[in-house]
Amino acid sequence: MKNLVVLDFGSNSVRLSINKMEKIGNEHRFAEVKRLKETTRLAEGMGNEGRKELSAGAIKRTIQAIRNFKRIYQGYSDYQILSIATAAVREATNSQKFIDEILALTGSRIRVLSGNDESYYDYLGVISTLTLKDFLIVDMGGGSMELAIVKKRCLIHSISLPYGAVSLSEQFCRKGTLSDESLKIFKRFSANLFAELPWLNKAKGLPVVLLGGCNRTVARIKRAEEGHSDLDNIHGYELAVADFKEIYTNLLKCSTEERLNIKGMEESRSDIILGGMTPLDVLFEHLNSKKIIFSESGVREGLLYEMINEKKL
Repeated sequence: MKNLVVLDFGSNSVRLSINKMEKIGNEHRFAEVKRLKETTRLAEGMGNEGRKELSAGAIKRTIQAIRNFKRIYQGYSDYQILSIATAAVREATNSQKFIDEILALTGSRIRVLSGNDESYYDYLGVISTLTLKDFLIVDMGGGSMELAIVKKRCLIHSISLPYGAVSLSEQFCRKGTLSDESLKIFKRFSANLFAELPWLNKAKGLPVVLLGGCNRTVARIKRAEEGHSDLDNIHGYELAVADFKEIYTNLLKCSTEERLNIKGMEESRSDIILGGMTPLDVLFEHLNSKKIIFSESGVREGLLYEMINEKKL
């Protein structure tokens, strides 16, 4: 038995996941025993035209978060560290310096996932934990958006687009809000984005599996409305697209500060949630989607399932 420490460097937040790895007979298993998150906005400023560098402030916040995490995971015996990063580190021109700093601090070299990697591991994480057969996966991250069509539980089309809740908010949402004109421009941009992917039409009418922080917040808000006490228990939670649209419409009317009074809203997402939800609102219209299923199992879990299946642990 050992503990696998996963450090996940996302564009909006950095996460610590500690997983107990076990081998029972010939079967390998893992169980998450600790999960923590700190919002560091590693992609801060990268939504601005021409800016493709990790800012000094974002790097400093992230390094401090890892120092905090290190004090925690060092309390576990027999641990191994796996570090992964997604869009912000993938796209930044100065990412190597950051990778070297993390290596010096943790002894772990970051594996920078490609867009294709993200889409595949999202798929693997979903099919390993949900029993759906035909569906569309949409993972709205901070710096990228992954789309994947699954038919008969096989991945048939996927893509990673370099637009996420943080970068889109910086591009279209002034102080986290959308004027009528900005909303029109944002929706037109989103519609054009999806129109360039004709294979998406194969997902018309399919249920949509949502991943990513902004999507989790939507689920939390709806669960709060329904009176649930366990707002974070969202894996497999189902929602009508009409309910998503109602929440989106209500959030459009609120300032960033007003959103903080909405039960289920995470403070770290109140200024970027419209950046994450607007493309989905357009996509649901495009595909005539009716049902949403939320998944808490995505890239990290998909990677762990691959390691177990290939006995790399």
